[in-house]
Amino acid sequence: MNPYLILGVPGDAADARIRRAYLEAVRAAPPETHPARFKEVAAAYEQIKDESSRHRHELFNHDSPGASPLDVFLRYARLAPPAKPPGFEALKQFLRSCAKP
Repeated sequence: MNPYLILGVPGDAADARIRRAYLEAVRAAPPETHPARFKEVAAAYEQIKDESSRHRHELFNHDSPGASPLDVFLRYARLAPPAKPPGFEALKQFLRSCAKP
């Protein structure tokens, strides 16, 4: 179950947009007439209703591909700026420090 698809919001939606989408979905499927749909919408909202809930969802939701803790780590590791290779002088200094006296 992907809560973003259920509520019809993008993955980077703000809290206010998610709440608005939740209220619209509840109006469209009230619990009295559509109890199953209401439960689905309520569960989706609980998963992504605020920043900490979304963070928890992204880290630990294994239903959607790419959301396991290892995948999250790898995604952030790839987003980190690449390490700048050392310059020639730094390499010379390192080699001198490794040389036997």
